[in-house]
Parts: sequence; C-alpha cells; structure tokens
Amino acid sequence: MAVSLYLMSSPEDAWENVARPWFERIASRALQNQAAAVVTASRRQAYFFRGRLLAQGKSLFGVKFLSPPQLREVLLRGCGLHVPLREHLRLLLAVTAEEFANRSGDDQTLLIAKSVARDPNRFLRALDELRAAGWSFDEIDSIGLREIAARFEKQVRECGFTFVQDANRAALVYARKSQPLFTDLLLFGFDAAHWSLWPLLHSATVSAAGATVMLSDPRDEARELDETWVGTWEDTFGAAEVIPAAKTASPVLLGESLPVAPSEVHFVIGRDTTQQARAIVALAAKFVADPRCERLGILFSGPGALPRLVATFLESAGIAHNDGIAHLAPSAFDDDAWRSWLELQEAPRLKPLFRFLRAPEAQIFDGISISQLEDTLRRAYNNLLIDDIELLIDYCESSPELRHGNAAARELEKIRFLPQSAALTEFLSQTRTAFLTLRWKERWNELERLSRNWNDRLAPKFSKTSYLRWLQELLGAPSLQRDDLGAHTYARVHLLTYAEAQGQPWSHLIFGGLNDETWPASDTELAFSRDEQVEELNRENKTLNRRASKRGRQGEGHWSVREGKTLLIGPNEQRQIRKRQLLNLVESVSAGIGATASLYSEATPSRIANPSEFFSWLYFNACGRGVSQQTLHILEEKTRSWLKDWSPVDAQKVDSISVGRTQYAFDARRQLRPAGEYEFALRSSPDQEISLSVTDWQRALRSPAIIWMKVFLGVEADADDGDAWAFAVGQWVHRWLADSVRDGDERKFVDVNRANEIRERIWTQAREFRERIATLCTHRDRVLPDWWRSGWSNALYIADSLAAKVSDLHGWSEMAVEWSLGDPTLIQVNQNATLRVRGRIDLILARQKSKQPQIGYEDLWVVDYKTGRQRGFNLKELRKKDTPKRKFRRQLIEGRGVQLALYALAVHALGAQRAQLTLLSPAEQLEPQFDLGAVLAQNDFWVELHRMQETGVFGMLGAVHADFGFVPQYPLATLPIDIDLLQEKWALTHPAFAPETREGTK
Repeated sequence: MAVSLYLMSSPEDAWENVARPWFERIASRALQNQAAAVVTASRRQAYFFRGRLLAQGKSLFGVKFLSPPQLREVLLRGCGLHVPLREHLRLLLAVTAEEFANRSGDDQTLLIAKSVARDPNRFLRALDELRAAGWSFDEIDSIGLREIAARFEKQVRECGFTFVQDANRAALVYARKSQPLFTDLLLFGFDAAHWSLWPLLHSATVSAAGATVMLSDPRDEARELDETWVGTWEDTFGAAEVIPAAKTASPVLLGESLPVAPSEVHFVIGRDTTQQARAIVALAAKFVADPRCERLGILFSGPGALPRLVATFLESAGIAHNDGIAHLAPSAFDDDAWRSWLELQEAPRLKPLFRFLRAPEAQIFDGISISQLEDTLRRAYNNLLIDDIELLIDYCESSPELRHGNAAARELEKIRFLPQSAALTEFLSQTRTAFLTLRWKERWNELERLSRNWNDRLAPKFSKTSYLRWLQELLGAPSLQRDDLGAHTYARVHLLTYAEAQGQPWSHLIFGGLNDETWPASDTELAFSRDEQVEELNRENKTLNRRASKRGRQGEGHWSVREGKTLLIGPNEQRQIRKRQLLNLVESVSAGIGATASLYSEATPSRIANPSEFFSWLYFNACGRGVSQQTLHILEEKTRSWLKDWSPVDAQKVDSISVGRTQYAFDARRQLRPAGEYEFALRSSPDQEISLSVTDWQRALRSPAIIWMKVFLGVEADADDGDAWAFAVGQWVHRWLADSVRDGDERKFVDVNRANEIRERIWTQAREFRERIATLCTHRDRVLPDWWRSGWSNALYIADSLAAKVSDLHGWSEMAVEWSLGDPTLIQVNQNATLRVRGRIDLILARQKSKQPQIGYEDLWVVDYKTGRQRGFNLKELRKKDTPKRKFRRQLIEGRGVQLALYALAVHALGAQRAQLTLLSPAEQLEPQFDLGAVLAQNDFWVELHRMQETGVFGMLGAVHADFGFVPQYPLATLPIDIDLLQEKWALTHPAFAPETREGTK
C-alpha cells in the first residue's frame, strides 16, 4: 500500500500538478486489467474532472467515479452487513420511544418519549453525529434520552441491521485483512466538513494498492478543524507534499481585496423572488457572453423557489445548464389516491373519505356512483352528526329513508381500515389486503421488498400513526427531476449549492439569495434555544473534540484524532466551515462575480429583508462602503431599470389578445355599470328553463354569485360551513314533527286538536332515534358522546315547544307540516312572467275548507320556523311615516323573508285567497307578522326575480373573504371587488332591489 498525500492551495494547481498526471498515467495502462477509482466529495467535482479530460481528448476507460455511498457499497460487498434505510431507523426509533411513553411513570421521561415518537428524525440526526464521532450513548446527559437511545440501538441490532457508522469502521477492519480492491485510488474534495466520512475514506485508502489523496490547505476561518483533518491523514499515512502554486496569489481574507477588479463584481436586487430570478438569468446571460467564461456557477443555499425559478427561466431562455439542485417530483406511487388513503387511515372521517372517493386512481366502486355515494353519506351525516366512517356505514345499512343506503354500505366495506395499534407483521398483513382490494399490486410488491427479512423481528406493538408515517416515507419518497436543458452534465452553466461548488475553478460565480433569512442555511435548528443552551452545546462539542484529539507524531502543533474517533461538528464548527467555503469560492473565481438578494422578505412581504453578512462583505470590498436600506432601494431601482421589460422566457410574452381580454374583464368588473358577462351573468338567456328552490332564491339576494355558479356551472363549495350542528338540529326537529303528523302522506291536513297527541309522538320519535344511535355506537364499541346527548335534548325541546305553540291556538281547524310544493310550482307574477320555485313549507294552518281552491282551503297561515338564532319579523317598531308593507320591502331587499314570501305566493297560486305569514323562532310567540297583501304589493320585486331567472344575470354582492365573522365560501377562485362599488352595481343591475333612502325613494 503506497499512499501519497498532497496539500493544495487551489483546485487549478491540484489539476495541473497531480490530477492530470494521475489520469494520464491511468490512461497509459488502460488495457492492463486495472481497477482505478476516483472518489469525490460531490458529483460536481467528478463532472469537473470528466469535463477537463474530455476537453483535452483524454481517455476515461478503466476509471470508475464513485460517490461516498457507492464507495461504501463496494467496500462492504461480501461482508454480510445490512445497513438500514433512514426510513427504517425512524420507524424503529419511534417504536422505541412509544414503548417508553407507554410504560414510563416519570413525567419528564414521558414527555421526552412522546416528543421523540412524534418527530424521531431530529433525535436520530443527533445520534448519527454522536456515533460518527465514535462516542457511545453514555455521553447523553438526559437519562430518558440515554435509555431510549440504548434500547433503540438494541432494537436495530435485533432486526439484523448495522448502523452506517459501524459499517464504515467494519469496512476498515475488513480492508486490512483483504486483498486490495483498487490498483489506483484518487481522493479529492474532502475536508473538515466530512469528518463523519473519515473511517470510510481510511478504509478506501487501505483497500488500494496505490492511493493519491489531495487535501486542502487550512485557512484561518476554520484552521483548527482543517489542521486536525490534515494532521490525522499525515499521522496515519505520512507527511503531505505541498503542491506548488501555478501563480502567486494570496488567499482572500475578510476585509481584504477581491481576486477580480471591482468593476467585475455585480450586485442586483430583486423586489421579490421572481424578479430576483429574472435578474440572475440576465446576469448569467451577460456572463456567458463574456469570452473569458469557461465555467459559470449559480449558487444557492439549497432547494427552494428561487433555484426552481432560475432553472425554469434558463430552460425557457434556451441556456443549457447542469441543474445540480433540481426539484422534487412525486414518486410513481405518490398520487391523489395514495395521499387521500393515508389521510383517511389516519383520520377515518368524512372529508378525507370524500377526497379518497374523488381520486381518479381509487375507482373501486361498481355498485353505486361516486355522486350517489357522496350524497348518501352527506345525508347520513346530517342525520347522525357523528363523523365516524364505521358508524356511518352501519347507519346507511339500517336506514330505510336512505335510498342508496345499503349499496353505499356494501361499497364502503371494500375500504379496509388499519387497527389503532399492532405489530409490524399484522400491519403489513392488513395493508396487503387493503392494497390488493385497491388493485395496488405494485405498491405492495415494493413494500414487501423493503420490509423483507426483518419485519418479523420487530415484535412490539406500536401506533398506526408511526406506521403510516413509515409507509408515506417509503412509498412517497420524492425523486429529483430536471428540465430538459438542465441535464447537461458538461454545460458551462451549473446550478449548485455552495458546498457542492467547492474544489473547482470557476471563471464566474453568481451567489443567489443572499438574504439573512436564507443564506447560509443551517442544518441544525436552534431558534428556540436560549443563548446559555447554545453556549453549553458548544462547550460540550469542544470538550468531546479535545478528548478525541491527540498530538501527532510530528510533534508540537501537529494534531490528529484518536483511533475510532472523529471530531464532532456542531453549530459553531459548521459556521466556521461555511465561512471558509464562501471565501474559497470567491478565491476560485477568475473573471466575474455576481451577488443577488431580494428587497423584501419572502416570509413577510411588507418587511425589508436584510442582506447577509457575506453580501455586505462583498459590497464593502467592491464599493468601499457599507450597505444600508437606502443602498438596497437604489440597487433595486437600478436592477429594475436594467431589466426593463426583458424576460428570459419568450413564452412569457403571452398573446396580447389574451392579455387584453383579461385586462378588459378586470376593468369591467370595476366599472360603475350593470353586471355584464364577466360578472356572474349570462351573455344570452339560458337554453333550458331553470327553477330554483325558495332557499336558493333567499340566498341569491345575499350571495348572488355563489347561487349563479351553482345553477349555471354546477359547482358548489364543500358543505362544511362550520354550522353542521345547527343544520342537524333543524333536520331532526323537522323530521320528528313531520313523522308525528302526516303518517307518510306529504300533503295531508290533520285536525289541530291532535296537537297534544302529536307532542307525545314527537317524544316517542326522539327517544327511538336516540336509542337507535346509541345501539349503533355500542355495536362498534363506542360511547354516545355527551355533546350529542345535549344537542338531542335541545332539538327535542325545540320540537316540543313548537308543537305546544300550535296546541294553544284557537280558531284554526286543520294543519299540515312539511308540505311539498310542486316540482316546480308555477307562480304568475304578471301576465307575461311566471316564476318557477321548489321547496317544502314547514307548517300550514288552515280554515274555511272549500272545494274551489286547489289546496282545499281559502284561509291559510304559513309558518316558517327556524331552529337557530334567526329572529322573526318585528312590526311594532316602525319608523316615522313607515308602513308594514314598506318595512317588509326592506326585509326582502336585505334577503330576509324571501323564502316565506315565496311560500305565500305558492299557496296563492294554489287558490288560497287569504294568508298570514310568520317567521317563527323557538323564543317567540306564534302570531301573524305579515299577510298575503304585503307580499302581493311587492310585484316589481317578484318581476325582478323572474328577470334573473330568464336572463341568467345575477351579479355579485358582499365580501369574498372576511377577517372576522362568517361569509359564504366561493367554490371557484374569485377576485374581490370593493363592497361599496358592488352595492352600486347591484342597484344598477337590479333596480327593484335597491335599498330605499330615508325619504322613501330608491
């Protein structure tokens, strides 16, 4: 084993003096059955070597380029060790933490265990760092965490797994006993940021007959860490040879001049992320046009919106590039059905079930349509008011009033639900059944492959939450995806993180997103730690690192790590390494530098985002002055002026006709004129006759746009408006009253004197309903909730009080409840106008029976009772010179009483000559509030409703969103309009609905 160590001051020097001669030597022996390998810290460094060799016509035959994971796989081949996936480790740690949470009697340990079980990744990362440094879990201060870590380690070994850190050290033992795997090995790009890889790199060096290792010359920013890294290599393999510099250049230090002229340093500030991305691509185009441009790197702190936009703009501008950051794309298994199935298993409730049913990949139901199934479930929930899928299935199966109840129950049984807790083998068995039912054979094959040979060794039971998280991580793991022009490995333009850009020469570099909140990104979240805790962590890191270090064999000043140990890289050390990386990158530039940032914060757009320390340092060294907010504003104005209307995307210069139409529609909605075709109004009358329910007509006076979308587009917002409880109570009250009176006949009048009998039947109906629901809960090992019993009692009180009010009436002989109108009922509002309505009247009191009218009575009292908080009409408080008819008009314009008034018009159309009207609430007395004459007097109002029906011109009214209070939800995205302007446009569109002034004029 011959090992040569080299100390380089720049990647260009390393290439000219060591790397190129090494590749030439390998190429000269390409046909001698040799095994040569190059191991680089990142793929980009490998691409750099390949690009240089191809440019010079050098052969790559016989040379393998390996990343550290690939190197580990080669070294461990034949060892019989199984390194687990990170997903498996997170599951095992969560299972271990749940065990402690279930049996621990100590409150502090219980809280710690629950925290780890909820988010095992953070603690697992800390354990990885500790194991990589060669320390045992005894170094953990917290007793609870130490016990969890020890049990976790035992669990991993019982499953037949080996930690990756132990595998790296085992590879070293195996390499010392085996024949060399490589004839020649080149290690490049590794420094103190890669301390966790030291055992692996040591193993690789021992496994080579001849190894060449190029190390970076330590610099002041992280000198202690880098010197220990170099010292460890020298202590193990001998002294390093310093590579002579091709040109004399001193390293760049903070506060010193830059390697390029100040005129070659460009600063651009975008107002937001999109403008910054445009500026980056414009600057990249400027650099690419420079004859000196050989390699251009665009650097970011990590994945995010900015690098994604830059890659998209480069693609559209036709600039070939190598996108080293890429963007995440869903896996082949990650579709809508998969995500909704996971959500449904986590929370078997109605809304996740609906999302699962609507997923096109989950079409497993053949006995009933999805719309029928949804409608049946909504009806069942409105009656049951318990959002539990198993209870809803039982209710559907046992409810004769649900037309498709049995079919819905049979189809829903196809969905298998996982148990709340189980062993892994049981979970997998249940999952297999569920997947095969859903025809997800590929998913099951992949899951079986990844859990084979170890799933039966995980005996403890654990929660469904941990299992589902494991499933999601395994089968939903995203992959990296690039645009077509972003997959050019040897392109001049590269999109990289600053860590991957290390160890390569660059002609130009653009540092993107240089704001305090994004650059540099920190791997360790310490935002919620006190300063004292951060200092304590740093002290503990230094203590462990001192214990891991020893004096090297070269004497005083030579430091290395002890056998089996590495240095622990904490937040303080990471900060030093990042500073060193940034300055190394600046030093590697030969022609030009760009620095970009956003003017405003991405998280809080109204706040100016401070530039990072690195941006300020660059600006000071290039311009000789500091950065202020005024400077940022000036730079942003210059950037905007420089860009003007330039766009990297030719396709962004969209069809001017489309832009013009959009602008025209935008302006039309904001002009003071009647509603037109862009404002929830048809251009011409509808082809088919439409009829609205009386409820929809009442809503149309408050939210016309929502009703227009429902009628003409067939779209509605989800029914969950937060008032399901009030809706269910209303359903119960109306059903109990109806079932207690009509005996199945929807148009039957009964004797008012039976009111007391009806009250008794209401009590019987309510009790039977409660016992039925309680039986369903008992069958599923559920307990009927107290809140449900309380709501049931409230509904029974309301129904009984309404029946009692009817029993106290005198002078009325007959009554009917839930009287169904025709489908539709035709209301003649004038000689040429017929309004078509649908609905059901809550209560009709009748007297003066006659054969003349179709309804059978001449004198009626129409009652619309509300079970919620809506109050009836109050005619006692009239304004000066006010009349009941005028006040009723105001109520109609406000959208109150429209439903009741249409009921009155409907019974009038059926022949009733007199009708009294009451909007009744539980707290009010049953007494007349308006009469049919007040309704008939509003003829122009009903004519306007007819015009809406015939023309399809509704318009818009009210707010789209509200910070406080409730507003109806729009089913489609809708831009808001000023509320006062909407009121004026509403009056122009529908003059009959215009509110009256104090003088009584419109």
